[in-house]
Amino acid sequence: MQAIFAAQSLAPFWVLKHAPPAMGKLVEKKGAYPNAVEKRQRYGSVVVVGSVASGYGGCWGPCYTVASHAALGVVRAGVAVLKGTGVRINCISAGQIDVGVDLHGMDMRGMSDQFPPARLQDKDTKETIIGLERAGRPEEVARVAGFLASGFSSYVTGANLVVDGGASTMNPMTIPI
Repeated sequence: MQAIFAAQSLAPFWVLKHAPPAMGKLVEKKGAYPNAVEKRQRYGSVVVVGSVASGYGGCWGPCYTVASHAALGVVRAGVAVLKGTGVRINCISAGQIDVGVDLHGMDMRGMSDQFPPARLQDKDTKETIIGLERAGRPEEVARVAGFLASGFSSYVTGANLVVDGGASTMNPMTIPI
């Protein structure tokens, strides 16, 4: 439980603590090397990748759901912490993303609160409960992260962008995460 909580919510917390000095409007030169210069930067962006479990819980157990809620809480509280620094913070809540892991045939005893049921990987299930009728791809989440990190989202902070292929609007009680 602690490992999941640390990875999901403590990592964004530490980034929130160290982001303003590293990404703020003016970063002092670091190191004693000759070409060290001050770096002026107009903005910075922190993108936390979480899960739709932060909004619904879904089929994951309480440990993952609590960690996802905490990560989103860091993002929401981070807006006030980062005020005036020029750094923005946002969250991507990803739904079912195909990362190449097949849960069929795995011994899931003792891990039932860490993985969704293998039936959620079935093609028929995806077509039923995901609006786009398929799992997302990692590069689709990366494109959203690229948008949030870019200047195109310069007025977006504290947002939670849900990337789940429409699953949360199709059937929020059985979200595949």
